[in-house]
Amino acid sequence: MRLSSRLFSLVLLLPFLLAPDASARQIAGQVVSPDGQPIEGATVFVDMTTMQTSTDADGRFSMDTPAHYSFEVVAVAPGYLTTGMRTNQEDCRDMTITMAEPIEAAGTPLDDDMLSFFELAAFSYTRFARDIEVETPEVLRHNFDEANNAITVETTGPFVFSNPALGYRVTIHDFRMGGNAVGFGWEGYTLFEPMVAEKSRDERNWNKNRETTYEGSRRHFLAALMAGEMKKQEWAAWFVGGPGAAEDHSPVKEADLKGIYGEPMPILYEDDRPGVGRVDWAGWVRIQYFGDGGDGRWPEFIDRHWPVSDLSEVLASEMHVTFVELPTYQAFVDDTGVILPSEEPATRELGYWTFFRLADMLPLDWMPE
Repeated sequence: MRLSSRLFSLVLLLPFLLAPDASARQIAGQVVSPDGQPIEGATVFVDMTTMQTSTDADGRFSMDTPAHYSFEVVAVAPGYLTTGMRTNQEDCRDMTITMAEPIEAAGTPLDDDMLSFFELAAFSYTRFARDIEVETPEVLRHNFDEANNAITVETTGPFVFSNPALGYRVTIHDFRMGGNAVGFGWEGYTLFEPMVAEKSRDERNWNKNRETTYEGSRRHFLAALMAGEMKKQEWAAWFVGGPGAAEDHSPVKEADLKGIYGEPMPILYEDDRPGVGRVDWAGWVRIQYFGDGGDGRWPEFIDRHWPVSDLSEVLASEMHVTFVELPTYQAFVDDTGVILPSEEPATRELGYWTFFRLADMLPLDWMPE
């Protein structure tokens, strides 16, 4: 009788045991040429993650979705322009990525002096920059705008560098960097490949260094804001008149701070999408991290690339402080701290976060435990 009861229970449970996990989501689609023909063997990856796969003979692909809500799926194939397609957790099946003809990069190859300048501008003085190795310097091309004292760097192929301190080999497709003495910006489609540990302590060191890099970052701030743990994770924020201005009042209720306007006006609002919030404000917010994260050497980068001025002196004196505004007055962020992609820049920043470079990049599918 006992055995029959167990068998009956097992029969009842079988449909649930065999049913697919409803929470598991997949990215699926096809990569085709400009004339609609399937492309076999194309690499497909989620931008700024370690997640990748390849297309089959019919140009089809599938892989798990990342944890963050909105992301870009990128296809790379020889003879075609790297192509990205924005999607999200709820709309990432039956995608068709249509490749385009390649565009040739113009410019002059970098000599030794220009390569040294590029590496300094791209990786800066951040904590884990010194061990980075550029693996494909031959793909870099530069143009110099003498009138504006600005430099632009483009590539003829994938820009690849290794970061042994964080344990990643990083490939950026369609890489482009530009700027002048005030600051540099870059863009491209980025794939992280985890390095293979040669010693047992490698993984421990990588995780420790990744946690150090994450602490005090923009993603750390946004994740803490979404979790309602600003105070617990040692963050503070104030509305201010502009960069370098004195604090006014806190826009975060959990900080228990009130200013001249009484109850703080919130900067985070709910959104209809699951796990997504809206940050919304006009003007500037001063954000400070009181924890142990961040790199204390970042003022060196200001001194090297930002001529001494009242502004640079203010920024150099404000350790772990960033001033942020929203050019379009709002941005959307998910609970992992990732800002959802948009056509316009979501934030404008001056201060500590401004000087985070390629050496500080972490894949978006990595989160501290």
